[in-house]
Amino acid sequence: MATTKHDKRLSVLDGGWGAQMGPDLMFRQFEEGYDEGPDNIALICTHQSWGHLRNIVGEKPVAGCLTWTYRQLMRAARDLALVWEGYGIKRGDTLVAFLPSCAEWALGFWVAAILDLTFVPLDPATLVVSSPGEQEYPLELLKTSIVLVSNLRDAYNFDELYPDLTKAVRVKVVCHERVDSFFRGWINLEPPETYRFRVSGAGDKPYRPIPKERVVADDRVAVVLFTQESPKHPPKGCPLTVQNIRTALVNQYILPQQRYLVTCQSSSSAALEAVLVAWKRGAAIVFPGALFSAQTTLSATEIYRCTRLVCTPPQLEELIKHPSRPQRDLSTLESLSVHGGLVSAKLLAQGQHALQTQWVSSSLTVTEGFGALGWRSVSPEDRTLDSVGTVMLGSLVKVCSVDSRNIRVLGRGQEGRLHVGGDAMIQGYLGGESKEHFYRDSDGNRWFVTNYLATMDNNGLVRLTTELKVRLAISLNLATLLHDRLRLYTLLMLVQNS
Repeated sequence: MATTKHDKRLSVLDGGWGAQMGPDLMFRQFEEGYDEGPDNIALICTHQSWGHLRNIVGEKPVAGCLTWTYRQLMRAARDLALVWEGYGIKRGDTLVAFLPSCAEWALGFWVAAILDLTFVPLDPATLVVSSPGEQEYPLELLKTSIVLVSNLRDAYNFDELYPDLTKAVRVKVVCHERVDSFFRGWINLEPPETYRFRVSGAGDKPYRPIPKERVVADDRVAVVLFTQESPKHPPKGCPLTVQNIRTALVNQYILPQQRYLVTCQSSSSAALEAVLVAWKRGAAIVFPGALFSAQTTLSATEIYRCTRLVCTPPQLEELIKHPSRPQRDLSTLESLSVHGGLVSAKLLAQGQHALQTQWVSSSLTVTEGFGALGWRSVSPEDRTLDSVGTVMLGSLVKVCSVDSRNIRVLGRGQEGRLHVGGDAMIQGYLGGESKEHFYRDSDGNRWFVTNYLATMDNNGLVRLTTELKVRLAISLNLATLLHDRLRLYTLLMLVQNS
C-alpha cells in the first residue's frame, strides 16, 4: 500500500505501511504466542469440565474447569491434524464450525492454522430453522471438507440444509453429544484413529506440513466471516487473507500475562480479533459460556482474574445493572472494549464507572476487516469516549459525500459516509456480491464503503454519527407512513364527495 500525503483540511488519512509481505502462514501467528511460553495459559472455558477432551489433550488438566496451556493446545491440535490428514484433508480445504464459544471451536481454529485450511465460524443458531433453505450460507463457494456441529439435531439440520455438500465433506463431527452408531456419516471428535495416528516422541511443538507447491502466503484466505444487512438479505462472505489479518495484528501490543474475557458471538469479527491478538502475543482467552450471562461473566472476571473484557453494548448494559456486580472483586480488569454498531459515550462512561476499568473504548465493527481504526497511545488521557480512534498502520480512512455518483472527500468536521481501505480490508465479498461497496482509487488503493456516517476532527479522530441503514429504514418507514396517511385522506375525501 502506497503512502500518500493528503491535505490536512480534508477528512482523509493514510496510516502508512503495515505488516511486511512474508512467507509466514497463519500457523506462524499462533507459533509466536507459543514461543512466549508453552506453559502459559492459552484457553479457559468456564462452562466445560476439566476432563472434557482429555483423550485428545493427552495431559493432566491444570484446573477445575477446562484450562489448556499453549503446550496442551498445540499438541492436541497437531494430533487432530494428523487424524484429519488421514481422512484426506488437504491444504486449502475449508473447516466450517457451527459452534458457540468452546474448546472445540478453539481447537478447530488451531488445526486449521496447522494444516493451512480456511476457518469459517458460523452462528450455530442458523441451523435451527423452520424450513430448509431459510438460513443457508453459500458454502458451495468454499471447498468445505470439515464440518463441526454441537449436537445430533444440528447434524440432522445441516444435512437437510446443505444436501449438495454431503459428498464433498470428508469429516463431519458432532462435538457435544455422543454418536452411538454411524449416524449419516457423523462421528465424534475423539475417534479411535486419534491414538493410531498419534506420533510418540514427536515433541510438544507441532510441525506445519510443507506443501510441494507453495503459493503467495499473503493471498491465502485464512478466515471467512459472514455478514448480513438484515434477516431479509442473504449472508455475504468476507474472505480475510493472511495479509488482512497480519496488518490488523501489527497494531496490537499486549503482554502475555493478559487474560481476555470474550462474550461476543463466536462467529463475530470482535471475537476473531480478540483471540488472534491474544494467541499471537501468548495471552489467554476466557470463554465464560456458550451463551451470554451477566452473572457468569462477572463471576469469571473475578475468579480467573481477567484483565480485558470484550463485549457488545447490550451485554454491557446487563453487566452494569446486574445486582451481583457491586459484590464482585473486579480489580484486575484493566480495559473494556465494546463492539457493535454505534456505542454512546454515555454507556461507555457508565461501563467504565461500574466495572472500574482504567480505560474503555468502542470500535469500528465491520466484518469486512478489523484494525483499520484504533488508538496509537495506551494512555487513557489520550482517548475520548465519543470516538473510535484514528487511522492505524496499513490502513486508510476518509469521510466522503453520501452521493455514490459523485464521491468527493469532505472537509474536517463535515458529516459524510465513512470509507476505509488498505491492507486490513478484504477485496470483495465471496462470489462477487455487492460490488458497489468496493472500489480502487487512482493510486491503486482499495476501499470499502461502510454503512456509517461519520466526522473527522482536526486531530484525525473519527466519530461515528449514524448507521446509514438505520437512517434509511427510518426514512422508508416515514415515507410509508406518509403514503398511508395520504391514501386515507384520499379515501375520506372520496366518501365526503360521494
